[in-house]
Amino acid sequence: MFSRKQKGQSALEYLMTYGWALVVIVIVIAALVFLIQPSQVGGNTCSTTSGILITNHQLLGSTDDLTLILSNQTAASLTNVDMNVTGTIGGTSITDSNTLLSLGTTATTTAVDLSTVQAGVFDVASGSTYSLQVTFNYNDRDGLERSVTSTCNGTAS
Repeated sequence: MFSRKQKGQSALEYLMTYGWALVVIVIVIAALVFLIQPSQVGGNTCSTTSGILITNHQLLGSTDDLTLILSNQTAASLTNVDMNVTGTIGGTSITDSNTLLSLGTTATTTAVDLSTVQAGVFDVASGSTYSLQVTFNYNDRDGLERSVTSTCNGTAS
């Protein structure tokens, strides 16, 4: 009778140990999917390290405009802000630039017209996937030159 209780306890310990291990594995895999591949979970995404953040963006096929909602995280107005956009849209390489005289501490909307980035006219087809690197070169409040690069991925509307 003593050995029968030990078998039941051993079986229960086995099930509890491996059951909790499987729960932990599922949680870790779910966390990795959300952290490493956010584009699979949501739509258009932008990742930025610091300085000037792109809080939202949209690429319109009807107007060939890339609209960026910028947030200045430096707590001071920035001057001589140059934007350089490089990357691919629908498999076509593009390069474009835009200049902002200054960027204040409140959210700012800016647009980059991508219709003239190639020789001739470039049309962004609605539904085209894109991967763009937006580099901001600016002078901080002390006049020092800084650079921040954001990567934006998504599908043109």
